[in-house]
Amino acid sequence: LYNKAPYVRKALETVCAQTYRDYEIIVINDGSTDNSAIIAEEFLNSVEGINYKILQQKNAGVAAARNNGVAQASGDYIAFLDADDWWEPTYLERMAQLIADYPEAGLYGMNYIYYKPGKTRVALKCKTGYINYPKEYYEGSAMMIFTSSSSSMPKRVFEEMGGFPLGIKLGEDFLL
Repeated sequence: LYNKAPYVRKALETVCAQTYRDYEIIVINDGSTDNSAIIAEEFLNSVEGINYKILQQKNAGVAAARNNGVAQASGDYIAFLDADDWWEPTYLERMAQLIADYPEAGLYGMNYIYYKPGKTRVALKCKTGYINYPKEYYEGSAMMIFTSSSSSMPKRVFEEMGGFPLGIKLGEDFLL
């Protein structure tokens, strides 16, 4: 979370509306200078029965914030959501099904819709099933098959890969 006051409540509402309920929410406030963290805390305090943490850090960038969030996570799988993105209500349920169907995979993802004024489109038309991500990239089939907000991965894989690379302002999710 970094200076996303107009969006963060909607993002958190979509997490709390998930049909799959076995999750924890970890919000890392990356030194916001607006009231984003207050909005997030007030909203999460108003929802009963959810497991959440809001942690503060000095502004260090999205990669450091995500890495800190994963370090705090108690689950075996990680799903990221940027503060200006949102999930459909069945997102985590569908992720859980992908994990059950492909337990050996190191990354799970699905289509996402890109919304900008005048530019709404499905940003991904991927295959169903196992995808060799490096091969797809190399062959030019897809530059960005998934975004961080449309993918999930085992925590152990994230840790084995060393997390998101620090010091990069764009594309840290692709590099991971």
